[in-house]
Amino acid sequence: MTTTTVTDTDIFAKLREHVSGTSMLTQLLVDTTNKAMEDAAFRDELIERLGVIPAVSTENRPYNLTLANLRKVYPGVNAEAIPLILKYAPQYDILTKKQMCSFLSNCIVESNGFNAKRESFAYTAGRLRQVFSTRIASIAAAKKLLAKGQVATANYLYGGRYGNRPGTNDGWDYRGGGIIQNTFRSNYYILQNMTGIPFGENPKHIEDLENAVKAAMAFWQLNGCNTKAEKINTYDDGYTLNTLTSKGIETKDYKMNYGARIVRETVNGGLNGYEHFCQTLEKCLRYL
Repeated sequence: MTTTTVTDTDIFAKLREHVSGTSMLTQLLVDTTNKAMEDAAFRDELIERLGVIPAVSTENRPYNLTLANLRKVYPGVNAEAIPLILKYAPQYDILTKKQMCSFLSNCIVESNGFNAKRESFAYTAGRLRQVFSTRIASIAAAKKLLAKGQVATANYLYGGRYGNRPGTNDGWDYRGGGIIQNTFRSNYYILQNMTGIPFGENPKHIEDLENAVKAAMAFWQLNGCNTKAEKINTYDDGYTLNTLTSKGIETKDYKMNYGARIVRETVNGGLNGYEHFCQTLEKCLRYL
């Protein structure tokens, strides 16, 4: 963790958040903390324990994430997400342009530009069959399932899987949530352990935008997506995805880009929305 850009003001602001019942610090606590922070090792440990996020100046970023630039990628983007993404990205090692752009592109596809809070099951029969093709055998089966309502549909598709308990509403309660659409009870508890936010105990916490950003980044880091994003190859312009075969033949088939494919598979569990992701990624790489 880089601590050189963390100020004492940042530390005390975070310390106030941890003091129960009041936003004020006693003079004794302030004096004691100031004295203790004369020890650099203690100061670094305090920063880590409090979760103080170092400021990252715009000049030091290898990308230029602004509302104006992101609107060139997705005009309807939720502007409130941008400062939160910039704030927490360093904590989850989202540092390079490829890492940030691939993170943003996945989240834009999954949450309609950081706008969707929870996964909707207001599908048409055709779309439900397409998205859940391994679990729904036909259009007729999709229509029959949808007739039971959204809650029943989610419980059927997600129930009894990855920590979701059979015979409960876990399929619905732990359906996709947040800007990367985190799914399943076991994953919500993993995110709870990583972030300290009780997602597992109360999955509605993921509907808060700041919580959703943290959850998405924790998932991203846990699943090695930063490393995978670095495997995304582009042509010399830096923003067009490379789709050459092993023999150097141009295909214009996004699936030939190994890095983009493995990132999307990690997030989605498959390649639903893959072309949209790749198109969005190319825009992010171009405009950011």
